[in-house]
Amino acid sequence: MKLQYSMAHEPLLDAATRDDLIANIRRAGIEKIWIAGFFSGKMVDIEELKQAKAFAELHGLEVGAVTIPIGHPGNALNPEDPDLDLEIPKHWHYRVDIHGQTVYYCGAIDQCLIEDNGKAATQLRDAGFKEVFLDDDLRAGNFNEFIEGCYCDACVAEFNRAYGRQETRESLLVHMTQRRNTAIMEDWVAFQCVKVTDVVKATDIEGVQPGIMVMHFGDERHGIDIPSIREQMPHALFRVGEYQFNDARFTTSHAKAEELLGILYHLSFIDKKYAYSESTIFPPRSLKAHNLVYKAKLAIAAGLENVLFMSGTWVLDESYWQAIADALPVLRELDRETAEVPREFPVHLAYGTHGAYAEAFVPTSLPLLAGLPVKAVRADQSGEGGELLLFFGDYLLGAEWQAHLPRYKQVVFDQAASMKNKDVLERLQTSADNISFWDDRAAARPAARQISSLQRLLAEGSWAFPRFEEGNQIGLVWLKESDKCILFNLLETENQGIVRWADRQYPIRLAPLSFAILDGTGALTLYDTAFAR
Repeated sequence: MKLQYSMAHEPLLDAATRDDLIANIRRAGIEKIWIAGFFSGKMVDIEELKQAKAFAELHGLEVGAVTIPIGHPGNALNPEDPDLDLEIPKHWHYRVDIHGQTVYYCGAIDQCLIEDNGKAATQLRDAGFKEVFLDDDLRAGNFNEFIEGCYCDACVAEFNRAYGRQETRESLLVHMTQRRNTAIMEDWVAFQCVKVTDVVKATDIEGVQPGIMVMHFGDERHGIDIPSIREQMPHALFRVGEYQFNDARFTTSHAKAEELLGILYHLSFIDKKYAYSESTIFPPRSLKAHNLVYKAKLAIAAGLENVLFMSGTWVLDESYWQAIADALPVLRELDRETAEVPREFPVHLAYGTHGAYAEAFVPTSLPLLAGLPVKAVRADQSGEGGELLLFFGDYLLGAEWQAHLPRYKQVVFDQAASMKNKDVLERLQTSADNISFWDDRAAARPAARQISSLQRLLAEGSWAFPRFEEGNQIGLVWLKESDKCILFNLLETENQGIVRWADRQYPIRLAPLSFAILDGTGALTLYDTAFAR
């Protein structure tokens, strides 16, 4: 485990407070900081960056660079600071949405934007930075299921030239919303992905390791083609995205479960050594300190080695540094017990076919809340290593998924998936004996009744992997090689349940928001940290 922190450079130049800041950072176990050097087309003063970097390195910290390559719609850095200069350069052009509306503060990816990001990487390298991590504004769409991109006249014309099309913004609006012509959808998505990848490639210069911070469940519909980026830049860094930045979202158990599902989904495409978490607080101070620690524990449970705390342009308050420092022994011990052990996920949750299909964006958290060792899997992934496939939600059972079905011992369809694929399933049932149906519809926010119903359904099968057969809202990650599993309470109250592991049963009781490791003999080791209501 390597704890890291992303911040603005100015606090490292403030002689009145920077010594205390460094003391807090070191006390919290932070080994590396990332400082912002390029904001939405504007370069930070190079001499100031050099001074900030030198000061941090003098105190034993590694230093990397972060950039805001195209700009977020709105103030996504620090809404408490009205003086932030978020306007993009005059020679860039704003992204235009599918309805023809200008997306302010957000640049469309064109050649001059790509070149400016390349020039920024060169300046940062010459200032001594060896990594350039591109913030998650580097995408062609917002947090939703839709296919976006820039639909201005120039970008549509460029698309037509590149793909031999004769589309207009109005015709693309029909294609992207009615989703009838998958060929045009795939071409438009590929067009956006090339643009995003070209920005990363512009920073892939001699002496610099590039990186891209990927939005929560971000994929090709947002212009983010992780496999293509990896193929072209095998050494690229990736931050696997999260979304629940504040207590209003993160305190719900389904939100915590969705966060882990998103991390695990992206890790299927990325080598662990190049993967980073994002433990973010936004807006400032909107996430309690114990929840920030919980995010770090989730990252470790997922198998991440690089745990990256972020707080925009404001610096974490003393209470956060103290909470991380207090939790540090537990974080390190949890990491020691689980590092280098592969995470095993015999339960797969069907998650669409490809980003260009614009299917449901965030999958149900139900199987994780039910205590199953589960990860979301897409049809264009291998499908190997799974025993049980849960096909839940409004996803298409196309040819790609049909080819995977025989690999599973059992495939369960909920009501939504059954209705979506009624004709296909009627045909498949005549030849497949591993297909079964659940007489319920997996909810986005599953209740205890639905969780218990799924557990009862699975109790009818014979499974060797560990899972909860009673209780709910306790997550489970299986460390098969070490005959252990990580358990984590998703509730802010005490929680209990019964783990079924092959032919054994183990009653479990966990403190609020606590983590534990259960071994194959039933021994339970707790990894508890402070929790303040």
